[in-house]
Amino acid sequence: MSPFERAPATLGVVAISYNEEEDLPGFLANLIGWADEIIIVDDGSTDRTEEICAAAGGTVRFLRSPRKPGEYYSDQRNKGIDAAASDWLLHMDIDERVSRELAGEIRAAIQDEQMDGYRFRRLNHFMHRPMQGGGWQDWNLIHLARRDLFRFGGMFHETCHLDAPAQRVGQLSGKMIHFNEHNFEKRLKKSSTYLEETVKHVEESKRQIRGWQILWAPAKEFLKKYFYKKGFLDGTPGLISALHSATAVFRAYALVWDRQNRISRAELERQVSWAAADRNG
Repeated sequence: MSPFERAPATLGVVAISYNEEEDLPGFLANLIGWADEIIIVDDGSTDRTEEICAAAGGTVRFLRSPRKPGEYYSDQRNKGIDAAASDWLLHMDIDERVSRELAGEIRAAIQDEQMDGYRFRRLNHFMHRPMQGGGWQDWNLIHLARRDLFRFGGMFHETCHLDAPAQRVGQLSGKMIHFNEHNFEKRLKKSSTYLEETVKHVEESKRQIRGWQILWAPAKEFLKKYFYKKGFLDGTPGLISALHSATAVFRAYALVWDRQNRISRAELERQVSWAAADRNG
């Protein structure tokens, strides 16, 4: 290489993990051979996750770092950024796979000195099927960026913060394939984890929740996901997805109402207690 030539930009992949032994082999096979490094930030797995990473070769680096109280998924992803050495980082989930089209675009895109980050879309799966509507098609975030300009924020649904002007952010056309959960039971468990984040958004409005809102907010969510976002295109999975989203909104509003109107045990005891005179009468 001539001393005046710029070395090709390198690409790293950062992902967070927790008990990923089923998805991890496919994740690594999808990346090894064209990614320069793979950083796995682990939340304290108890299965074969670490063993699989150790057997994958020098491209893969395993960082065991269970979340401390007050740390969220964004903190885990930022740990991966701090541990990486590549010029560019692609941020993924273990249940994602880079399509052939997207991989080719990425390798070419990171060589452009005029760009600092790129958005790309997902082909999201729900109940084992690729989804056309219902809001699943809306995901389009900056998950490919220069390592030193990018951070994550937020709780469970992370936000992307790229320190670059809009004109230096591009759009890729290839899609990331996202399998999501293995079954609906896992989706329900994950929703319970995400509930507090939804509750936080409701509480930030500073409104006193009324009974009609507990009815209308879920109904509005269903109408948006099933009709406006065209969830009906996905048949029964689209219907289930829209109802599931509506149920999540109902639980959040009901929980906030309870927090705003909760009656203490002491007050309940006072309401039902008998006076000594009554007991002896």
